[in-house]
Amino acid sequence: MEFNKKTTAMHERRTLFEGTAEQAVDCDITLPDYFPDVVRVLKCTLTPRLTVVQGGADRITADGSGLLRVLYLSEGNTVRCFEQNIPFSKSAETTLPQNACVHASASTEYVNCRVVSPRKMDVHGSISVSFKAYCKEPGEIICDCDGAGVQTRKKKLTVSSLAGCAEKLFTLNETLEIGNAKPSIAQLVRSEATAQLESVKLVSGKALLKGELTLHTLYIPDGDDSGLQTMEHSMPISQIMEIEGAEEDCTADVELTVSALEIAAKTDASGALRLLDTTVTVCASVELYQDFDTNVILDAYSTQYEMQVQQNPVELRRICDRFTDTYLCRGTLDLAGSNLAEVADVRCTGVQYTASATENEIRVSGEVAVAVLYRDREGEWGFAQRSFEFSYSRTTANTGGTLVCTPHITATGINFLMNAEDKLDVRVELDIHALVFTRVTEQIVTDLRLNEENRKTKKTAALTIYFSQAGESVWDIARRYNTTVEAIMTENGLEGDVVSEKCKLLIPRV
Repeated sequence: MEFNKKTTAMHERRTLFEGTAEQAVDCDITLPDYFPDVVRVLKCTLTPRLTVVQGGADRITADGSGLLRVLYLSEGNTVRCFEQNIPFSKSAETTLPQNACVHASASTEYVNCRVVSPRKMDVHGSISVSFKAYCKEPGEIICDCDGAGVQTRKKKLTVSSLAGCAEKLFTLNETLEIGNAKPSIAQLVRSEATAQLESVKLVSGKALLKGELTLHTLYIPDGDDSGLQTMEHSMPISQIMEIEGAEEDCTADVELTVSALEIAAKTDASGALRLLDTTVTVCASVELYQDFDTNVILDAYSTQYEMQVQQNPVELRRICDRFTDTYLCRGTLDLAGSNLAEVADVRCTGVQYTASATENEIRVSGEVAVAVLYRDREGEWGFAQRSFEFSYSRTTANTGGTLVCTPHITATGINFLMNAEDKLDVRVELDIHALVFTRVTEQIVTDLRLNEENRKTKKTAALTIYFSQAGESVWDIARRYNTTVEAIMTENGLEGDVVSEKCKLLIPRV
């Protein structure tokens, strides 16, 4: 007896671990002698930065620091900024295989600043570090089998299999000039960076990523000018990642996020602070998918032997769309009671969102948080935080099934207009990109075994008359009488595998 079973490799992403760890931040700040006394604190921020993420056999470790910045007013209504780095190292215990990809991200839970005296401040806060580990899970689908009189009912599908996945932290270093049109730097107040992917090229075992990093900086100028200055710089991104399974015909899902940003004012040849010494750590997360056509077996039996057939629901996915959109969301910020006269700085501090899908539409809705540094009509400085809602939708092709989409969103720009008393019209530019999958769940054969010791005996006549109902499946009839679909169709001259009308069929024995 010869019996052959054929399988097709089908890989999926499997999450190995998810967890969080809290890092408390408690410190007493005593201002150095060269800083003026505190009159009023405008805003205290705590920005976590991760520089090293490592996975071992029994843990994931993330090393970084929290950049504490206190924006305050000194005598003469002058804006000042004090900053301090608070290093930390957090880990999560877990058991990981060698091929695991590890990821960590950090966010600020809260931060509070209390002025104890004109020279001292109390700061209490908390940083949350999220850990994740995942890998490419090998699997297979039974796509065909023959021999021993085995009959199979098959269905052809196009599926997307995970070809490879990888995470990489890389560092960009550059010294930037502020330009002749800008005054020299007295103090840095704010700096943030966003990374955008421009292209990805796949070759055997490698992914070549190209993009651009945009750096936004706010600083206090040197001299008598009490206003604040903003700057924007760009840095090229070019990285090669080793990814097992990367091939030219793969589809890539890439997310670039800034994990850490360190920027310091530096003197130029004239001795003035006109340079920015910049170090940026970027995390690249890459998933590669490969489409292939395969058969799945919906049912099976043998005309010669008793057979054990195991059927289970299996979720199969196929890429149906890939998009990158620039979406401009608008909102009105109500700063009632601020007596707003001048806006010095507006920035997006975060985007919270959820995604959903209908039959042929992707919807993303959420909230954009905005921070505003301003002066009122009396010349006093103020700081406000507001948020507004946004909604984005996109029509996409559905190849059959349920749409599944996990978009990546980055705020890449912001501008504003003072449209009325104490109100700002704000426009935030969002970069939205994602892969869209159609997901189907099929009840398929996941295992089948012949019972070689239990051969079927011929209990039926050589030819049996069967009265069929309209719409009846020829497969079901063949299975019931232990014959083949081809034999019934040939004997009765049927053109399809479903009986079109009520009739008499001759069922041959095989």
